Amino acid sequence: MKIIDRAALTLLIFGGIHLLLIGLFGFDIVETLLGEVDQWGVRIIYILIGLSALWCFKYYSFTPRGGSRLKDR
Repeated sequence: MKIIDRAALTLLIFGGIHLLLIGLFGFDIVETLLGEVDQWGVRIIYILIGLSALWCFKYYSFTPRGGSRLKDR
């Protein structure tokens, strides 16, 4: 599972940088590299970034010791 976790985190970071570039400069790097939004390559990248964000929801309960932060509450 570590490979999936790292891939999801990498795509999520890429998605964040992508949104930062759009917000600051209006520059869409995915469309620049792969073409218009209507093409499947761009849609697949956006779908992968979205799925990565959903996959990373599990990190809300992560602590370095391996337990839930909410156990003692």
